[in-house]
Amino acid sequence: MTTRADVLDVIYKSIEAKVPFDKGVFAEFYTGWDVLPLEENGELIGGVLAKGNELHVGYARQPRATIRPYIRAILGRALEEHGVVLTSVEPGNTVGLRFCERLGFVKYDEINGVSLLKCSRSNYL
Repeated sequence: MTTRADVLDVIYKSIEAKVPFDKGVFAEFYTGWDVLPLEENGELIGGVLAKGNELHVGYARQPRATIRPYIRAILGRALEEHGVVLTSVEPGNTVGLRFCERLGFVKYDEINGVSLLKCSRSNYL
């Protein structure tokens, strides 16, 4: 069974080279957040961090198959509950930015190079 710690570990590994803090600080920051596994063929490949209308996705590797069912379940629920969903993308993460844009997120601000995005509608739903 996949644990919260397993998912946090996979997500942390996806950002480890880009952040100035260790896994313990990362895990502590996300205390109180929902941590949802993203699995493909029984393998844990990433996860979603969710709190209120804020979502963040991290992958150990890009999925080979569609992630549409995950997006429908997680993003759709958040949009239904909150009407708008927020996320952020670190500077230089063009793959992550394109992923978010495909989902329907639009950039509304930038702080220290971090793109702040919001989504009120998604083509995946």
